Amino acid sequence: MRGTTNGIRIKTWANSPGSSAATNMTFENIVMNNVTNPIIIDQTYCPFTSCTSIAPSRVKISDIYFKNIRGTSSSKVAVTLECSKGMPCQNIYLEDVHLDLSSGEKHATYTCKNVRAKYIGTQIPPPCS
Repeated sequence: MRGTTNGIRIKTWANSPGSSAATNMTFENIVMNNVTNPIIIDQTYCPFTSCTSIAPSRVKISDIYFKNIRGTSSSKVAVTLECSKGMPCQNIYLEDVHLDLSSGEKHATYTCKNVRAKYIGTQIPPPCS
């Protein structure tokens, strides 16, 4: 992927109706070049300027694998794992992730919220603790 806003993206609306699931997905051997959000799980998605919903997403996200994802991020936050407080993400695996900043500056970062992630192998930037 080259010069895109989003690379690998899973998004759900806050206050999504009913219960549903996004499970058992594998993203493997993907190269990002100057991508703004190389890896993003967003369970508070809102396409508008502001959303008034305070109810969390009820979509279950689990058993997601990111393997051998490498390249560059055009934003400081290369990996965003922002999951629902009502249905935290479970079994999110990041294996051999190497994402540098396009600018060549210091390391990019992760942001994590309501997620149970497991890190295997190379992790650049350093993952959430």
